[in-house]
Amino acid sequence: MACCTSRLVLAVSVAASVLLAAVLSAAAASAPPSYCAVGKAIPHSPLSGCVWYVATRSCDMAVSMLPVLKETCCGQLEQIPAECRCRALRVMMEAPLVVGADTGAQRRCRAAQARFAPAVVAAGECGLRTVHGRPFCNKLDAE
Repeated sequence: MACCTSRLVLAVSVAASVLLAAVLSAAAASAPPSYCAVGKAIPHSPLSGCVWYVATRSCDMAVSMLPVLKETCCGQLEQIPAECRCRALRVMMEAPLVVGADTGAQRRCRAAQARFAPAVVAAGECGLRTVHGRPFCNKLDAE
């Protein structure tokens, strides 16, 4: 009986190890690569064109230059490796351009920017592949 119990414990240990390795592998696959850091694949002042595009689209600013801002933003984002694009947008939003004089307007604008920024890679905007393998970023606090 001790022989069978010992084999069962060994089999369960091996199965648990394989399962743990699979879970860790899946987690590593969804995490951005280590080179997706500021100063490596992401410039120190990332996506300056996207800052203006996101602020313009999010804060109800009527700008006739919107197509040019979008083209500039998409071009800058395209220069960043696909695996790093969502992270670059998150880094960009760490110091977002806030428009509006009063505190309430600034808070609303900042919240609108945070909601819109992940959509910049979407098909209706720049249509760029990301770490997820398609034009999609999670909410930026989840990337």
